[in-house]
Amino acid sequence: MKKYYYLNRSIIFFFFTVALIAKPYRGGELRTLDSYRFGRYEVRMRSAEGSGVLSSFFTYRDFWSEGLNGSQHWNEIDWEWLGLYDDKIQTNLIIQNTWDLPELVDTNSDPHQDFHNYAIEWTPDHVAFFIDDELVRFVDNFYADSLYHYQKIMMNIWQPTYVDWVGEFDSEILPVYAFYDWVKYYAYVPGSGNAGTDNNYILLWTDEFDYFDPMRWERATHTFDNNNVDFIEANVVFNYGYMILCMTTPGNTGYSGDPLYVEDNIITSFSIGNAYPNPFNHNVTIPLSVNKAGLIYFTLYDINGKVIKNGQNNFDISGNVNFHWDGLAHDGRPVSAGPYFIKLSDNISSQTKKILYLK
Repeated sequence: MKKYYYLNRSIIFFFFTVALIAKPYRGGELRTLDSYRFGRYEVRMRSAEGSGVLSSFFTYRDFWSEGLNGSQHWNEIDWEWLGLYDDKIQTNLIIQNTWDLPELVDTNSDPHQDFHNYAIEWTPDHVAFFIDDELVRFVDNFYADSLYHYQKIMMNIWQPTYVDWVGEFDSEILPVYAFYDWVKYYAYVPGSGNAGTDNNYILLWTDEFDYFDPMRWERATHTFDNNNVDFIEANVVFNYGYMILCMTTPGNTGYSGDPLYVEDNIITSFSIGNAYPNPFNHNVTIPLSVNKAGLIYFTLYDINGKVIKNGQNNFDISGNVNFHWDGLAHDGRPVSAGPYFIKLSDNISSQTKKILYLK
């Protein structure tokens, strides 16, 4: 029965239709314009909590847009966070004729409370799933052999009608959000790479989600059967260095949460102290404790989430250092008085502080 249940879910999962009656809720979906094949797919994210809620990171062959019709064209590789679990994440492979291979993998912490790095390594011979670079699932049977079509990178948040799968849903929990810090794509180059398992991958691009890049992504506007949300552009939000997928009621779309999203219990190469003076009117100093030498990237945002200035600092030695900002934007002009957010990050994680500029 379990296999029959998942098989039917897969058949409808991306059967795009125009709904005659609007769905009761609104969700968000982001997808690449281009399609990719063998490689390493990484995301740093925090999933949405709540029974009946699903947030995701996956690859999918968009065969409908290729003019093809029928499940014999399917290819898909999934990370799916079911909001009712605080210690498990679903992985899945879907191949031609919607044969699928779902499996729940255990986690060491609550994925709805902490940011983690998740990866898929897809080669002609196997598919591997990683959490914080720890292998949690490895598939090298005929499912992996059957995954060879180019696929888009996708993320969405929605409310499936399958109670046995995702749990009972109570709309009183809305709005709920999934936060995505960055996405990376590495090409599969066996024997000549510098990343991933056996250095078989090479990084081709990273999106830090400082802004919406229409040359790489598109926001979805569709729905499908057994889904209680319509995907809308307003529920794919780029603010404060995150891409935020929102699941909301129709009257409260977009992101309405705390603009300062504080991350706790994260192992980083640095830690941030309290900014001083704060408020400030000429210069502000943010003390850092750098655990190891290297690059630390910075991005400054205004209250609307717009990027004011960004760049990087290279710290040659570890220890206590300071980051300074003089209240100037990237064009050298003074910014307006008001609250600002500074996001500092390394290649693993990021932290954000709120500062107030006075004139």
